[in-house]
Amino acid sequence: MKYLNFLFIVLLFNSCKEQNINTLKVKNVKFTDLPVEITQYLRNPTDVQNDISTMLLELPKEKENEYKLETVKTWIGPWVSHEKLINIKNNTIYKINQGVPSPYIIFENKLYIPNGYNILTTVDDLNSVEFTRYELK
Repeated sequence: MKYLNFLFIVLLFNSCKEQNINTLKVKNVKFTDLPVEITQYLRNPTDVQNDISTMLLELPKEKENEYKLETVKTWIGPWVSHEKLINIKNNTIYKINQGVPSPYIIFENKLYIPNGYNILTTVDDLNSVEFTRYELK
């Protein structure tokens, strides 16, 4: 019975492929150095207004979504513990700590997160915004 329990625990932990995004390869990128597809999207007010309610944006828009975002709440109370970015195809889970600015933009297996809050609504000059780029595996 001990061996069966041990095997179950090993399989349970082995099936979880969760890692914090802070463990990924990272680079700071200025708005002007982003891929053209991202800058065009963020500068187009109609696209931004349609998607402003979502925290996750996958580009190009015509492509089938590969990721989904889930909110994990704390054990006690109505607070948010963290976000889980889940790759639907291979079930890899990336943990995004609570308090990280959004939107989360995915383009060519890279996750772009702005270094400031409310960039879609309060920033007048997008050229002043910087992003952190994470290499998704």
